[in-house]
Amino acid sequence: MSEKKKYTLLVVDDEPIISDGLKDLFEEEFPEVFQIYNCYHPKKALELFRFRLPDVVVSDVKMPKMTGIEMAEEMRKIKPDVHVLFLSGYDEFDYVYSAIRQDADDYILKTEGDATIVGAMRKMVELLDSEMVFMEEFKSAQNKISYMAPAFKQQALIHILDGSVAKEAEFEELMADLEYPLPAHGKMLLLIGTLNEKVSRMTREKILETVVSLLRKAYGDKIAHIHKVIYRKSFVWLLESEEEELPALLFMTALDIQNMIQLRLGLLMYFGIARESVPWNGLSAGYGNLWTEMQRQAINEENSIILESKELSISDSFNAEESDFEQMLAPVTEKLRVMQEFLLGENFPAFTEDAEDILKILEKSKRHSMYALEIYYSLGNILITYINQKNIRPLLASRIQLMELFDPGSFVTWEQAAQYIRRLTQAIREICAQTQQSTMMSITERTKSYCLSHLGEDLSLTVIGQAIGFNPVYLSRIFKQFEGTSIREYIETCRMDMAKRLIRNSRMKIYEVAEKCGYQNTAYFIKIFKAHFGMTPQECRDMG
Repeated sequence: MSEKKKYTLLVVDDEPIISDGLKDLFEEEFPEVFQIYNCYHPKKALELFRFRLPDVVVSDVKMPKMTGIEMAEEMRKIKPDVHVLFLSGYDEFDYVYSAIRQDADDYILKTEGDATIVGAMRKMVELLDSEMVFMEEFKSAQNKISYMAPAFKQQALIHILDGSVAKEAEFEELMADLEYPLPAHGKMLLLIGTLNEKVSRMTREKILETVVSLLRKAYGDKIAHIHKVIYRKSFVWLLESEEEELPALLFMTALDIQNMIQLRLGLLMYFGIARESVPWNGLSAGYGNLWTEMQRQAINEENSIILESKELSISDSFNAEESDFEQMLAPVTEKLRVMQEFLLGENFPAFTEDAEDILKILEKSKRHSMYALEIYYSLGNILITYINQKNIRPLLASRIQLMELFDPGSFVTWEQAAQYIRRLTQAIREICAQTQQSTMMSITERTKSYCLSHLGEDLSLTVIGQAIGFNPVYLSRIFKQFEGTSIREYIETCRMDMAKRLIRNSRMKIYEVAEKCGYQNTAYFIKIFKAHFGMTPQECRDMG
């Protein structure tokens, strides 16, 4: 009997402890079924989605900057057959009802508890299994068809531009079954386009194809093939060509394309043209260099086409000060953007790892390097934004001198400045951990207070979650973390203590005590009482 195939599951929630809790829950309930990943921000989830292509996504509906519905829409553009389960609170039901009828496979209220969530996931596994039977039959007949699809060509190009493919063997494997693979030994010229406003997917695809058609018409056999992809926020065309004059020629062609797009679609497209063709393993760095130069030159309506100049390329502009720069996985500006997302999601390990790459560049810079100054202020702005959002400046001021953050001139060397950024990041991390600890402790105390005030009522996790205003999974994890016992065990202990006092100090009948303590079944109450105290309620009363 063949081993059961594991599916891939992605959990997305902007509250880390909920995201982590759901991941733990699914790993416990479905250890042989799912390979599980989780993250705390929808934009990071999209990046992870592009790489892992999960079968199922469990997502919070309401998240900062991008809702779960908007995120799911983007995911379906990448993988149309992805299954989505939305998690949300009561107050958001009307907001998502119409959308989930069409787009979601299921909708679960956060307050419904573990059993409901697990039940919904079991139904999902049944659906995946039925789909798998069909897909296995299909793949046995056409085992290479997926690689020939345009969507998979796009994924291959994205991996190349991300720089995640470094070895020739990896490249050859990625290209093996593509209908039009990138050349293993030839060179390609990068052409990047961006729009002044958001457009639909159909419009983006139309622009991609239109530019390809115009370039083929203009240059004929000077361009062997054109590869196209939507990468991050830009259109990218890779032109297979050894023509040295092509970059300069493209400048005039880009003007014509720009005018045509503006005339027909009413959109302004900005272009960046690389200074020279590069092999496949130079595309990632080439894209980063060209994109950064477009940002550096403040591209606008008057300066809407950038022809990359040798003098202003990133690696040259650092004047060999930052020798480690080309070893970085992404351009500094792009890495800073990702770092900001990490910090907003309080993913401090990832933020610190990326910050260390940039700080190493800073440390090797000359004292009066304008680029070092730009790096320092960019890091500083990210940290200042986070400090303001979390309102932790007073707490930080008692640990570290904040004025230095605004005055890099106070440091004798950039090494000192880098060390300061490291100390500041660590101080922020420690304060956030303490704040989270205090918040969780408050939640635990509120839970205990509610339980003590309602011992005679229904105290299921769902009811408590609704009363306190937190997801039952989250609530249960926090309580056990601080009290060392589960909420259920805590409630039972409190009810038993109350029962013992009533039996010894009142004339209430046993069944009345049971009801007073939240037990509708007297026999069950007596069983729990005896297990707890080693005697029946009547024996306890008889002992005085």
